[in-house]
Amino acid sequence: MSFKSPCRVLTIVLYTSPMSLSGGGTVAAQDLALSVAIGPSPYDLSGTGTGAAGAVRLAWTPVRGLVVEPGMTVFTYRSQFDERTTLLFRELSIQGELPLGRVRPFLGGGAGGAFVVSGPGDTEATLHAVGGVRIALGKNWGALGEMRIRAVRPWTGNTVDFMLGVSRRIR
Repeated sequence: MSFKSPCRVLTIVLYTSPMSLSGGGTVAAQDLALSVAIGPSPYDLSGTGTGAAGAVRLAWTPVRGLVVEPGMTVFTYRSQFDERTTLLFRELSIQGELPLGRVRPFLGGGAGGAFVVSGPGDTEATLHAVGGVRIALGKNWGALGEMRIRAVRPWTGNTVDFMLGVSRRIR
């Protein structure tokens, strides 16, 4: 399994975007944070196995306890015919977050699209459910862990991202 393609895309996104996560132990309304995460992603698409996923997401907290999170995930896998396929998932999540000081568990869902970057396939709709935890590591930095269950071509294919990442607060 190669992380080369997702890492290239994430590097480009990072160099063209500011970085961020809510920190300092509390979350104020209007916080804005950029997170970067990577991890394995078991899949059942055109074949089954475990691929590699890397994500960049922007978490906006318009009011305490609510997070609106647009994001992009690069996912690479091998199809049943041993062809390497890379997909770009562009998604929007709405999440409920329980602010418990430095630790903030969250649960949410959303929708988006799967766009083929390389390999066979078509653009497809996606739906997802997500749960995890954000942890403030100081005033501007944080860590996160999440599991994102994604239906591709709802409901005929799926991926399950297990991600760990870092975040930096923008404002």
